Amino acid sequence: MTTQDRETPNERATETREQLIRAGLVLFSRQGLEGVRTRQLAEEAGVNQSAIPYHFGGKEGVYAAVLERTAESIAGRLGLPRLSVTSAAAAEEALRKLMQDFVSALLDSDTSAAHSLLLVREQLQPTGSFDRIYLLLFRPLHETVTRLVAVLRGEQPEVDENILRAHAILGQAIAFAVAREALHRRLGHTVLSRDVVTRIAGLVGTMAVASAKA
Repeated sequence: MTTQDRETPNERATETREQLIRAGLVLFSRQGLEGVRTRQLAEEAGVNQSAIPYHFGGKEGVYAAVLERTAESIAGRLGLPRLSVTSAAAAEEALRKLMQDFVSALLDSDTSAAHSLLLVREQLQPTGSFDRIYLLLFRPLHETVTRLVAVLRGEQPEVDENILRAHAILGQAIAFAVAREALHRRLGHTVLSRDVVTRIAGLVGTMAVASAKA
């Protein structure tokens, strides 16, 4: 009896869904929603094409599941929502650490790279799934950075200036994900080593604090 024969129907269904989500992350991050064919997705996942409508209702359902998994994964790594701080010293350290963690979540593995590319695609061409990942990741992350900026500046968080500064600070991390290929060529590397990612994280953390206080 094979392992597959011993699996229950629920276990097989769960594994099929996971295979499609993993395949979807690879394909959608490279080609976007419109660029991926249903047959291509099934072949990448190693499942029957009929599994896509059965488990997800269609290609769009797989895409939505991949996006949600991506947002949950990054939010989990960042520990969002993070507790508020009230002192400038605590806010400075919290902002530095948050941005270092965000850089790592975007850069430190092939999966991280696929996550960041997928999220950038969704920002540039939002689909019906954007609202969900906005609530899961973008909003709590943006609000956290805005609060920390406000503490450092001695102002109220919901001031346009602080929201804009928070957006610029987050962009410092995202730029390394978006322009990854150019960075590879400038450094003469084909991949970003753990040491380079750590250095980028430290740099972005320092720049974030400076940008907040400027």
